[in-house]
Amino acid sequence: MPEIRVVNLTKKFISFKGGKIITALDRVNLTIENKKYNTLLGPSGCGKTTLLRIIAGLIAPTSGQIFFSGKDMANVQPQDRNIGFVFQNFAIFPHLDVWHNVCYGPVVKGWSEEEIKRTTEKNLQLVGLQERPTALPSELSGGMQQRLGLARALATNADLLLLDEPLSALDTKIGTSLRYKLRQIAKDQQLTTIHVTHNQDEAMTVSDNIILMNKGQIVQTGSPDKIYDKPNSIFAADFLGKCNFLKVRKVSDHEADYHGKKIKVAQKINSRHVILGVRPEKIRLESKIKKDIICGKIALIHFLGHLFEYRINVNGDTIIAYKRLKEEKIKKLFHVGDRISLWFNPEDTFLFKQPENLDEKLILE
Repeated sequence: MPEIRVVNLTKKFISFKGGKIITALDRVNLTIENKKYNTLLGPSGCGKTTLLRIIAGLIAPTSGQIFFSGKDMANVQPQDRNIGFVFQNFAIFPHLDVWHNVCYGPVVKGWSEEEIKRTTEKNLQLVGLQERPTALPSELSGGMQQRLGLARALATNADLLLLDEPLSALDTKIGTSLRYKLRQIAKDQQLTTIHVTHNQDEAMTVSDNIILMNKGQIVQTGSPDKIYDKPNSIFAADFLGKCNFLKVRKVSDHEADYHGKKIKVAQKINSRHVILGVRPEKIRLESKIKKDIICGKIALIHFLGHLFEYRINVNGDTIIAYKRLKEEKIKKLFHVGDRISLWFNPEDTFLFKQPENLDEKLILE
């Protein structure tokens, strides 16, 4: 399996409107480990699909290099990179049945009839389409069509599997089911996988490693739990899961002031004014009003099935808290309009430098 190394990669495009130069990737450096399931995660236009297509050889970089296991890919054509590519829009031949879609690659490569038959049967079995070899794509559901695209990508015994928003065209239930199948197949086949998505839940579910991108640059890399528990920026904390951001003032190295209430933090506070982040599920709620901790009024309660989301007004700020149904019979404890106290542990907070262009309210909606 290849280790992918991206070195100082830059890609610039010329806009059709006005000829403006757009930098899609800006000096990106990255290493993709063998046999790991990686996701390129970020908002639309951040450069993740551009990076994937450069790795595949479908577009050329403006500058920089791509290495597969130490080999420079500059002059290697896409068909010679031994990759499988699954596109967002399925990208299967509508006039060929399931069997001939899957065996197309091996046939083009000149494999023997026995090899073609064996690998086609194997990959149809792998994606659960072994009972539909004569069906045309139009006779398959969206989930089946995407599984067919995956089987076709795997049929040439690719070392590297590239997935470009493979689940975004599917409805939520089918997409959620198929994400587990994608990871299972990639891990069972010991493939190095790069999966592009803007869906945070999808990335958290399938990834060994998340590569979080914004504005053509890599913001943070790491396992889902590492980025979620230790985000290195407001963007990372905001994009991966929900997070409350509070403007606080330093009182001491490990104590901050928020609207006159003292908050203890685990990290050392290095600036007079900082942003404190805390996840909604880390916030504790109490019906008893306490003068020494933050107090507020419940403005909204959203029922989300497995939990309640509370939106609490604290001196004009909105703080979001989650409570699971089993926690102290929450449904009976709190109602809209109730005044409550809230608190969180020092080790559950993040501290970030306050940006110059910070909005008056940093609240994730």
